[in-house]
Amino acid sequence: MNRVVMNMDAQGCFTIYSDEPVEFFVVSDHTPADRVYQMQVEVGVEKVQQQLAGEPIGHAMDSHVLGEGYGPRKPPSKRKLEVVK
Repeated sequence: MNRVVMNMDAQGCFTIYSDEPVEFFVVSDHTPADRVYQMQVEVGVEKVQQQLAGEPIGHAMDSHVLGEGYGPRKPPSKRKLEVVK
């Protein structure tokens, strides 16, 4: 499975990382005349691993506007890919 990571920095700018080449588009409906952007993607399993850095991976609904723990909490994801040398 190909993983895609979007890392947003402290200034709100983001960089896209992917295990394999992908085309990544951002759609911004608040500017109707100029709304679709194709983003650069940093490619490489090592780059994705570095971004994830062994951190626990949350899931949608782990926290919610209705309060912490709304909905079932899933166990952390398990890594499926290994770097091949």
